[in-house]
Amino acid sequence: MASVALSSASNVLAQILGAYRDGRPFSFDVAIFLRFVIVAFLTAPPNYMWQQLLEHTFPTYERQRLSDGSGSNSPRDLEKQATAEVPGAGPEPKPSLNLKNTFMKWFIDCITLGAIFNTVAFFILMGLLKRQPVVVIGHNIQTETIPVIVAGYKIWPFASVISFTCIPVERRIVFLNFIGLRWGIYMSLVASTI
Repeated sequence: MASVALSSASNVLAQILGAYRDGRPFSFDVAIFLRFVIVAFLTAPPNYMWQQLLEHTFPTYERQRLSDGSGSNSPRDLEKQATAEVPGAGPEPKPSLNLKNTFMKWFIDCITLGAIFNTVAFFILMGLLKRQPVVVIGHNIQTETIPVIVAGYKIWPFASVISFTCIPVERRIVFLNFIGLRWGIYMSLVASTI
């Protein structure tokens, strides 16, 4: 729901900025607003699962070996590791950041697959909600995807590094959507031109 709320706010701000930029009085467009909110609602769950998959595949922090020395990575053993207390051992050492995994997540999410899938999904869903013909949706994907991804490189690389290194996986979508408030304004303006 945080994703939808932040997307809603960014769309309203984009409509206000668009009116200001065009020198016209502000008039709230409910249809534009609803389309943008529906796209956010539909894309938030897959993005959450995507973040979970990335974290599972490329853990941010080194997994510590279990007390039996096995270092098993099964979910049950990892749960034991997370909750185990060793009497008299003192505080658990802080796990170390896995730079290779962090870079891989960043590259896959921000530079390649995540950027491409999110952008293409945006154009497909927005086109369907606008009842655009498939040929128009295809044209928008061909002509707008690269410019949107390049614009995203100005925001998302830094935000992703912070997300992967400082934000717990279960809160990443909220953090990224907060950063996405600014991005949502940009995407709302893009949506109004396609």
